[in-house]
Amino acid sequence: MINMVDLHCHLLAGLDDGPRNWDDSLAMCRILAEQGVSHVAALAHQCERWNVQGDSIRVAVNELRQKIADARIQLEVHAAAEVMACPDLLTRWKMGKLVSLGDHGRHLLVEMPHGVFVDLRSTVRQFTQIGVRIILAHPELYPELLHEPGTIEELIHLGCLVQISTKSVTNPETKEDSKALRDWIRRGCVHFLGSDGHSPRKRQPLVIAAYKKIVDWTNESMAKDICFQNGLRVLKGQPVHVKTPAVERRWWSVLRLW
Repeated sequence: MINMVDLHCHLLAGLDDGPRNWDDSLAMCRILAEQGVSHVAALAHQCERWNVQGDSIRVAVNELRQKIADARIQLEVHAAAEVMACPDLLTRWKMGKLVSLGDHGRHLLVEMPHGVFVDLRSTVRQFTQIGVRIILAHPELYPELLHEPGTIEELIHLGCLVQISTKSVTNPETKEDSKALRDWIRRGCVHFLGSDGHSPRKRQPLVIAAYKKIVDWTNESMAKDICFQNGLRVLKGQPVHVKTPAVERRWWSVLRLW
């Protein structure tokens, strides 16, 4: 059985747009375990729309752990949040309002505001300076990152790490998106995989097909780093060491420099 980590899954009943009740949460956990996922970041949105408090996440995770144990599901769940980028993100962090991945205070999963692309370079710098690494949630959904040479590489150089969603691997919007994402993975621009699961029905936490495709695109060793080893280090509060990928500039990007 393949061991995998799902670093992005909405599993906490009733906190956000994830599962409606604990039966749905357990159904999702069974799906994960059946695919070989051994550890999962059980998260909820932390943003203005949902206003989920850190303690609410921690209480829900402890309750889910007990239900998993009672149901004899082989899966370890870790407290986490998907935090929306905002101007006062660092202030909110210092006030203790945000839940990091694994709740160790070392890695913060950050998403762009809905439908908006923002420049996160300053945010990444600020958090890196205090010893916290930003993990960018599903950046491949933003053309400004996926199709602009050098943009994601600069963020990684500043200390950012990258989590992509399984659906982007298995069901990309376009052939161009698939090709660009494959290029990211091959060049070391991707560090984690997450299902972004929300439900046991419409948005299931499916990971195995994406893992197999990443193996086809690269090799088993790289796929295991992306789909297991790196995520496990984050959830255990350990550092993740990655190489900064070289920037691949296309000929029209070079021309713009002149």
